[in-house]
Formats: sequence, structure tokens, C-alpha cells
Amino acid sequence: MARRADEDDEDVLRVRGNEDEVALLGGHDLDNPGSKPSSRQRTLTLLLLVGINLLNYLDRYTVSGVLPELKDKTKSGFSSDLSDSQSGLLMTVFVVSYMLVSPIFGYLGDRWNRKNLIVIGMVLWALFTVGGSFAQNYGQLLAARALVGVGEAAYAVISPTIIADLYEPEVRTHMLSIFYIAIPVGAALGFIVGGQVAAAFGSWRWALRVSPPLGLLLAAVLFFTREPPRGASEGHSHGHSMNEASGLKAFWMDFKAVMAVPTFFWSTLGFTAVTFTTGALAQWAPTYVYRQSQLESNHLSSSSASLYFGGVTVITGVCGTLLGSIISKRLESKTPAHDSYVCGVGMLVAVVFIGIAIPLASYQMWIFWVLTLFGELALCLNWGPTAAITLYVIEPKRRNTAEAVSILMTHLLGDAASPYLVGVISDVLHQKYDLVDADSLMLALLIPGFVSFLGGLAYLRGAHTVAADRAAASVREPETDFSIINSDSAVI
Repeated sequence: MARRADEDDEDVLRVRGNEDEVALLGGHDLDNPGSKPSSRQRTLTLLLLVGINLLNYLDRYTVSGVLPELKDKTKSGFSSDLSDSQSGLLMTVFVVSYMLVSPIFGYLGDRWNRKNLIVIGMVLWALFTVGGSFAQNYGQLLAARALVGVGEAAYAVISPTIIADLYEPEVRTHMLSIFYIAIPVGAALGFIVGGQVAAAFGSWRWALRVSPPLGLLLAAVLFFTREPPRGASEGHSHGHSMNEASGLKAFWMDFKAVMAVPTFFWSTLGFTAVTFTTGALAQWAPTYVYRQSQLESNHLSSSSASLYFGGVTVITGVCGTLLGSIISKRLESKTPAHDSYVCGVGMLVAVVFIGIAIPLASYQMWIFWVLTLFGELALCLNWGPTAAITLYVIEPKRRNTAEAVSILMTHLLGDAASPYLVGVISDVLHQKYDLVDADSLMLALLIPGFVSFLGGLAYLRGAHTVAADRAAASVREPETDFSIINSDSAVI
């Protein structure tokens, strides 16, 4: 016992002797490793992370809000008009870089000071966002948007783990829901701010210069906050138990293990359809509304189209996220597959509303807005339940791997592909069949509806295996670990 105490004293001295290294790698309070931030400190950190999350999504969808200006060479300042496929590629390159860099920051986030990584990511994000506003041609803007994804990856991957260490499991889900609500609100503000600022200043470039200064301000404040010790909210000063295997072979074994869980496979496939649909709508719906309005006597400006769609998005994002969790909780006592049913039925309902809304925009715009509101509301029921499914059907030591696989699949086959694919199909229909650009885009936007239908079926298929998979995961480790929830599980 005395020997153990001596060893502990040596460990403390060793830590103090390498204080700078430990601060970089872990960010612990060395004077009191087990200490927890005060209530005020926790609230401040949460609000800063929510604010940064909101600004990130505002910037991400600002480009969608100014797309009509970017497509017109007389307004963009580029040498030629942009095609629909080129316009869709602006979002695709961002999502691809974001997706590919995320695992790197996940690796670094387990080993370095997470707060400092977020600050570094925010600085990169701000520089590349402002840099894109000075682009003199399409290639420069495309490169800038790809690099913006690198900066955002640092924040999106790491922030949820800090929130998990700030709050105990009893209140953590509620705090994470506050964090996630910033996603639809930020996305909606992107449509609104992008269109309104571009209209006010007469240039799309100023729309890209709104969020970076605010983001740098929040990052500066975050830099002076204290990062919570890993695992502090569970009573550990140095983190949870983890999968000790390492190397590519171990990763491959974990990958096969999570993909062998049927419910995880089907829910991930279903959520891929969600991101495919939301990615396509976020990129193209404002442009589609603008084009259809130009065919009517009552023309709608591009800024107004972005404003209206942004309003619909914020209402449906907030209400849908909360409603999905409430409905799932009500059904929990009736069936173990409550989350899968909420997701599956929600997607099938969304298919009906959105599938009818898109063609009707050319006849009655107000009907389009009403149907789109209900369609997006049904689509947004998925965010909370999908994250919950991933957590409880995978054993804790493999949940990080499961989250990485989910992010890769949902972005690679979802919102990384859909904006560009819709743009290509619209271009082909416009050029080959001589359709007006509004009609060609209308037909292209029916593709996400079909994908959503398949996604709904995938969720319902997973409902048949969820009870067995959940029981198998809980046998290995009964404790639920929420720390690996990632904000990309909720991309609009």
C-alpha cells in the first residue's frame, strides 16, 4: 500500500515535470485532475460551442443563398455563367474535404488539447471563408470552399466530446439537443443572411464575410476557457476505458464488427438517404423557387426565395428535432423499435409531402410552401432517434468506429453526392430535351424523393432486428456512453 502511494507521488511529480506536454495532450487541470468546471464555466463553454456551431452552418449554407448571383457572370464577376453541375459541386467539394479530414481530427482529438484544436480549426475556417470572397474565378472559389471543410472538421468532430465531459449522463442528452438545434437554425440563417446581405451590398462576396469575424471572436473567448478533463462527468479524471487494440488490422476488425450489426447497417443506410435529400434541398430549393417565380407575373427575388426557405428550414428543424424525440419517448413503452419506426414512417411521410410540393410550385407557390413545411418537418424527426440507435446497438468500445463509419457513409453517399448529382441531371434535361431551367431542376429534385422512400424502407427493415442487437450490446457493456455523438449525425 505504501509502495502504491510512492508510485502515485512519482506519477504526480512526473506529470508536473512535463506540465506543458500534458497540457497539450490532455488539457487537464494539473493542480486538481479530478476537478470539474463550475456551473458558470460549463454554461459559458456550451454557449460558445453552440454559437460556433451555428456560425459554421450559417456559412455552409450562405453559398446556397447566393447561388443565383454566383451562376450569373454579370453578378459573380466570373468570366462565364455557372452550370447547375458546377453550382452543385461547390457543396460537394466542401462535404468531401470535411468528410475525409474528420477522421484525422478524431485521432488528434483523442491525444491533443481539444480546445486548442477547435481554435486552430476556426482560424483556418475563417481564413478560407474570407479568402473565397475574393475569388476571381470559379476554380478559386471551388478550392476555397474545399479548404473551408478542413477547418470545420476540427470543430464538428471534437465539440460533442467536450460537451459530454461537461455534463453528467442524466442531463447530457438535453445539452446535446441544444447543441444540435444550432444546426437547422444556422442553416436557415445561411439562406436568409446570404440572400439579404448580398442584396444589401450588391455583391455575393459580402455574404461570405459576415460569419468569420464573429467566429474568430467566439474562438478567442473559447481559448481562455478551461477544457474539462476527459471522462470528468463520469467521475474519471483521465477518461473512459477504451479499445486497447491498435493498428490497421484492429480497425478492420472493428469495422467488420459494427457492419455485422444489422440494425446499425440499416439505420446508417436510412440516414444516408436523409442526408442525400437534405443536401439536395439545401443546395437547390432556393434556386428552384427563384426560377419558378420568374415564370410567373409575380416575380420573386433570389434574396426573398432564400429568406422564405430559410424560415421554413428553421421552423421545421427545431420543431422536427424536438417532436421526433417526444414521439419516440411516447412509443418507448410500446415497442423496442420505437426509434426505427419514428425514422422510417417520418421519411415515408416526407416523401409524400415533398414529392407533391415540388411540381405544384409551378402552379401555386403558397401550396408549395405549406407542403414543404410539413415534408421537412417529417424529415427532421430523424435526427435524435438515429443518433440513439447508433449508441445502443453498438458495444461501447466500438462506438467511435461506428460513428466514423456512419459519417463516412452518410456523407460519401449522401450530401457529398446529391447536390452535384441533381445539378448534372438538371443540366442534361435542360440541354438534351430543351426544357426551361425551372422544369429541368424540378424533375431532377424528384430524385431525392425516391431515395428518401428507400431510406424509409431501410429504417423499417432495421426495426426487425433492433431488440436483439440492443440486447447483445448491453450484455457486453450496460453503461450508455453518449460522448461519441457527432454533430454530422444531424447535417441538414
